[in-house]
Parts: sequence; structure tokens; C-alpha cells
Amino acid sequence: MRFINQSPLQRLRTSLLSRYVLIIVTALVFIPVLIPASFMASWAVNRMLMLGGQETYQLPYGSAYELEQMWHKHAKALAAASPAEIDARLSALKEEYPDAALFWVDGAGITQLQLPVQATLPKQWSAEDTIAFMKAGINADPYTVVALIGGDEQAKQGFMVFKLPRSYLTPQGRPSDSRFYGLFMALIFGIFILLSYLFFRDIRKRLLRLEAAMTSVGENGLPSPTDEGRPDEIGRLEQAFNHMVNQLEEGRRRERKEEELRKNLIANLSHDLRTPLTVLAGHLYSMGNEPLSAQGRQSLALMEAKLDDLDHLIDHLLSYNLLASGKYALSMERQDVHRIVRESAAAWYPIWEKAGMTVDIDLPDEPLRWAVDTQGFRRVLDNLFQNVVRHAGTGKYVGIHTARWKGRPALIITDRGPGLDAASGFKGAGLGLAIIELLLREMGLRLDAESSAKGTRFAIFPAS
Repeated sequence: MRFINQSPLQRLRTSLLSRYVLIIVTALVFIPVLIPASFMASWAVNRMLMLGGQETYQLPYGSAYELEQMWHKHAKALAAASPAEIDARLSALKEEYPDAALFWVDGAGITQLQLPVQATLPKQWSAEDTIAFMKAGINADPYTVVALIGGDEQAKQGFMVFKLPRSYLTPQGRPSDSRFYGLFMALIFGIFILLSYLFFRDIRKRLLRLEAAMTSVGENGLPSPTDEGRPDEIGRLEQAFNHMVNQLEEGRRRERKEEELRKNLIANLSHDLRTPLTVLAGHLYSMGNEPLSAQGRQSLALMEAKLDDLDHLIDHLLSYNLLASGKYALSMERQDVHRIVRESAAAWYPIWEKAGMTVDIDLPDEPLRWAVDTQGFRRVLDNLFQNVVRHAGTGKYVGIHTARWKGRPALIITDRGPGLDAASGFKGAGLGLAIIELLLREMGLRLDAESSAKGTRFAIFPAS
């Protein structure tokens, strides 16, 4: 019991709860360190990618500042230009910026050339439309630049608009810093989840191993010991389980030893009693040949009856001992039970007649075939018939018939005696009935009893 004498501090240190709390605390402590480290690692990776392939990651149309300067420059250059010249300049710019959307509005607020055509634009612009359009373009996608034709000091020629999706303002082909930051954070949480998974997988593996040890049964009918792991809660549970198995094995050994002593005692006692009983029987027989008074004859008959009862009890003890030890040899054979019952009843009929009992035997002509040992089944019937004579003789009745019992064909033996003790059942009625139960169990049969003050019914039927 190497875990039993652990101090509270040792138990806390080896506890599963302590180990998992350590994992969580480590994760919480490292989060403030790992988040800045993730930023720095993400920046470094992006920097390396930019240095390693700068030409590949340049903006296709330049930066937003460069586009804004370009658009205002072209707008200022169109001062005093005719509508045709403005259209020509916008067409040229469309070829230079094919992914952009261009249009212009003249001084009267009428929409002119659209490259491409945009159905959402008003044909006639009011001051409110212009203000709303410019407000909606602030920090919006697409990126929008509005410039007055002829320059900021000129407003008579109208204005022209340049619109470009903001995706063209992001370096193309290069992952953003946020993606690498997310990758590093995912890696950190992945490590935490992996550690948690390994922790609980180890617990599950050990619990399954303990479950297998609990459910598997060895040759002795007891669970097998399991390997003891780390000195944590599961390790202490494994140790307690092994201690329980050892105690069960020790108890089983003591039980077998006591059972063997009991069987030897019964066997020796039964054999030792045979000799004085035989001598007593001989002397009682000799006394029976002597002239005796009527009271002497009565006492002699009583002694002979009790001696006979004692002889039967010894037989029962020997039979029970053999049955309990599994040494009672049975020769199982499928045969007609009705025939065996009729033969046994015929042998007992004179005894029942002498006791003044009414015999009611109602067995059908159809055979009732069970796999039984002939001598063993006769022994069962003899014990039941003897029980009727000794314990239910006052009822002056014995009935033998067949019927359905719990859905199976059964042999029913009935008496009208005072009944068995309801608290103990038929097992408490005597050693003879205990022998009956053991014999029937060996033959795959069962014995049930229904008892009341009006009598008892014994039912013999197949166990399955």
C-alpha cells in the first residue's frame, strides 16, 4: 500500500486536479507574453516576405495618396476643356486604369460620360445629391476620389469621379499581418488543446484498463489485479481495487479451507456413527426376541423408529456432502418421468395405506420426457414422499399429477398438512429438501413450493 502513507502535501502534488490546474495557470501566465510575441513574429515573417520578393508585392495602381494626386492633376489640366476633350481624357485614363469606374458631371449637374455605365447615378445632380454622394464615399469601398474640373478654384465645369475597389490598394499576393497573427494565436491554443487532450486521454486509458480488470474474471471466479500507475487519485483507486481483490482471494481460500474441513467432518462423523448405530440396531433386534411387556414393546418400537430416523439423517448428510462437493455421480438420460413416478408411488403405496392417507394419482398416458438420472430422480421423489408422511401426515392426503407451471410442464405433489413455515420456505423444511434442490439443480430442474395452512404444493419443472 505505497500510496496510503502519503502526506497531504504529497497527495496535493500528485493530484490530477493539481496537474490540470498547472496546465491552465501556465496558459494564463504565458498569454500576456505570447500575444506580443505573436505580433512580433507576424511582423518579422511579413518583413521577410517583403524583403524576399518586393517586386511581387507592389501595388498595381500605386497607393491611395498617389491615385488622389494623379486624379486632381488630370482634373486641373482639363481647365477650359470642351466636353469632347474631357471624354477623351477619361477614356484614356480608363485604359490606364481598367479596374476603375470613371464618370463626370458638367456644370449644369448633368451626368456625362460613364465608364462603365452605372445605373445608380442620377442623370441630374442636385446639391443634395452631390453632398450625399461625397459623404457616402468617405472611407468607403470602393475607394472614391472627387475632383473639380479645372482645379479647386474652378467649379463651373463640374466635377469628375474616380472609383477603385480597395482590394487594389492592398499589396497583392502577400498575406496580411492579421493572418499571421491569427496563425500564431491558433498555434498557441492548439498546443493548449493538445496538452488537455493528452491529459484526459491518459486518464481515460487508465480508467478503461481499470474497468477491464474489474469486469474480467480469472480462473478462480474473481477479478484479476491491475497494474498500479502514478500515485494520483486513479493510482489510489487501482491500489484499493488490488487490495480488495487480495482480500477476496484470501476470503475464498479461507472459505475453501473451512468447506473442506466441514465436508471431512461430516464424512468422518457419518462413518463413525455407523458402527454404534449398527450395534444398537442388533441389540434392539435381540431385545425384540425377548419376552417384554406391552409398554416395553412400545418403547422398543419407538427406539427402532428413532434409530431408523437417525440412519436416514446420516444418509442425508452423506448425500448432501457429496452433492455440495460435486462428487455425486449422475447418469443423465432422456426418459419418461411419468413411468419413474408411477414406480416410486407403487413402492410407497403400502406406507401411505398404513398411515391412512388418501392417494390421488392422476398422470396422463402421454410420456413426459426429461433428461434425468433415474436413481437421483427416485431419490428426489422418495424424499418428497417421506416429507409428506412425516410432516403432513395429519392431512391424510397425497396427490400426484401434472400441470403447467410458469409456462412449463411440471410434476405437482400436493398434501393437506399444516404447511411449511412461510418465513423460511421449503429450504427450511429440512435437510432432505435441501438435497432435493441440489439434485434437481444438477439435473437442470427446479423445485417451487406454495404453502398455506391448508397444505403444500411442490412443483418440479425444467429450469429453462
